Amino acid sequence: MASLRNIVSSNSGMRFMVESLDICSAAGRRMLLSQEMFTDAQQIEDELEKLAFFVEVVKQEKLAMPVESIRHDLQQLHDIQGTLANLAAAKVLDDIGLFEIKHFCLLSESIRVNLELLNCQLVNLPVLQQVIAVLDPENQKLPQFYIYPAYSQELAELRKQQQNLLTVNPEQAEVVRQKCLVLEDSIRQKLSLQLFSEVVGLKLAHEILATLDILFAKAIQAVENDMCRPQPAIECTRYIQLFNPWVKKMLEQQQKAFQPVDISIEPLPCLVTGANMGGKTVLLKTVALAQYLFQFGFYIPAKEAFIVPVEEILLNMGDDQSELNGLSSFAAEMLNINKILRAAHKGKKLLALVDEPARTTNPAEGRAIVNAIVTLLANSQVPSLVTTHYSNIKAPCRKLRVKGLLTGDFNEKITANNINNYMDYSLLEHDADDVPLEALRIASILGVENELIELASMYLKQNS
Repeated sequence: MASLRNIVSSNSGMRFMVESLDICSAAGRRMLLSQEMFTDAQQIEDELEKLAFFVEVVKQEKLAMPVESIRHDLQQLHDIQGTLANLAAAKVLDDIGLFEIKHFCLLSESIRVNLELLNCQLVNLPVLQQVIAVLDPENQKLPQFYIYPAYSQELAELRKQQQNLLTVNPEQAEVVRQKCLVLEDSIRQKLSLQLFSEVVGLKLAHEILATLDILFAKAIQAVENDMCRPQPAIECTRYIQLFNPWVKKMLEQQQKAFQPVDISIEPLPCLVTGANMGGKTVLLKTVALAQYLFQFGFYIPAKEAFIVPVEEILLNMGDDQSELNGLSSFAAEMLNINKILRAAHKGKKLLALVDEPARTTNPAEGRAIVNAIVTLLANSQVPSLVTTHYSNIKAPCRKLRVKGLLTGDFNEKITANNINNYMDYSLLEHDADDVPLEALRIASILGVENELIELASMYLKQNS
């Protein structure tokens, strides 16, 4: 099963979403990256139900104070997994370990109080007052720890004796100090033994607080990016106004707008055609991102989303070249596609996303390969999107076309700087076997030499 850490390393969109999460603690980030992808619809729904609660909490201004207090405490949360492991192994903790547990418990209790103000029934933190009583015998509620005099009357008297001897008899003071050290070690052993019985509750609280940190971060991200709660679906995945947060942010920095798209993905390949610059590659990456977000318990960058869970998401962009293995782009691409087909033959629940397969080979063979890929995906009923520039694809599939470059009279001249403003990225049903021929028009707009454009147009007419 794929962990989020592995997905982030290979998927730039998912990496952007994770890196933009405002996670407060190292424990939260560690837990997030170690999470495995959910494949069960009920598990996903349970995660989304918890997240939905925190989304509503984040939206309510009247709850801003307890939310701020909780997140402030989470910022101080250390990842004490190692200390808890030592405690579970019945090891004697040193002062640092004892401090970590005390500090953690104080934070946990503070957070628990504020969670009550949120009327949160989904997060049940264990009560750790007993641990605090052990590590804070003077009830100071301070984030510090040492072997308090309250632990031992004998120790308190020895410390006073040592202090009195420091100036008058240093040698005797050192003897007393050694007695103090022995006694302090015995107290640490006693405290560690007392805490050993609380280790289950401590581990549970640590896990819950890390999870809480993640939920708040996801909720804030969902609200700030106007993301929606997805609904698990059975047969057909459907998105209404799906957008890519990373691309949208990049465009906004250029004072441009991202055009959301509507798309449905059925248990049958969908062939997507369209002009260059038509957003086909971005579409595939966005669909992959949305599927990953859904199966890791995130909200989705869309107005509405109904998503079928899958066991594996296979994205082939077709531009990988393996220098290590000496493979060409085409060879690497074919091996990736073969991986998809083998997984399909095994009956795995897949989402296959293939960008312009066989585009680096000759058109005759390339068209044949695309037909074969789509046919095999159809035979296995794999929900899939396949983009192509090849015409005359006869394999059984649904066909969509990116609307592409607008036509008509415009108030300004279309140039390389503003051409994106005149691209329509919406998807249209397209039953014909032809593909849009807009490459020369786009090349002309971009300022390519007229001589090339005219010659290419001539050859195009001759071959049509």
